[in-house]
Amino acid sequence: MSIPPPLGRRAIISYRRLHLEIDALRSIINFRKPPGAMGEDAIKGLNSIHQRINKLFCRHAGLPHFPGLTQTTLSQADFILLVVRLSDSLRQFEEFHADQLADWDDNDDFDDGLPSPHI
Repeated sequence: MSIPPPLGRRAIISYRRLHLEIDALRSIINFRKPPGAMGEDAIKGLNSIHQRINKLFCRHAGLPHFPGLTQTTLSQADFILLVVRLSDSLRQFEEFHADQLADWDDNDDFDDGLPSPHI
């Protein structure tokens, strides 16, 4: 296995933000169990995550590519499968860069000098 290229500051910040968003999506599945299909706003949000995760994964041929969603609605089953795929691919990315993605201080999630917006 080849050594993965080192991550830049922006890539680490992007990873951390994606990690928080995907954790939020997992909590929706685990605790809130939304009824019915996902609408257009949810699909726009998921497409935004797809674009950012594809940009983060572009140097890793072994990680999946997430095409944009073209549907107007998304069933619960499709949403769950998508979140699982996103979670698993982010976990693989973490394994590739475990030495660079150590735990971060929750008071400064994005390493931008500003306090966490989640406090």
